[in-house]
Amino acid sequence: MNATIYALCALAAMVCAVMLGLGARRSRSRMLVWSAICFGLLAVANIVLFLDFVVFPGPDVRLWPLRQGLSLLAVGSLVYGLIVEDR
Repeated sequence: MNATIYALCALAAMVCAVMLGLGARRSRSRMLVWSAICFGLLAVANIVLFLDFVVFPGPDVRLWPLRQGLSLLAVGSLVYGLIVEDR
């Protein structure tokens, strides 16, 4: 059940990233580009979460730092976009 939820969260983030990217290409909005980057990184973080808990569940492989780093980059890119595009 957990694997299904992790996979659906990654899929939803990927769909959001693609839709935001297509919207950015159509409207030339830079804020949509930053949002697409954020959701793309969140999708990758969700895929790493799936790998961490489902594929490599043992204590031998620890992907926690990678997951947290990707999430930090995702939020940081969105905050950067909000600050830069506010001008």
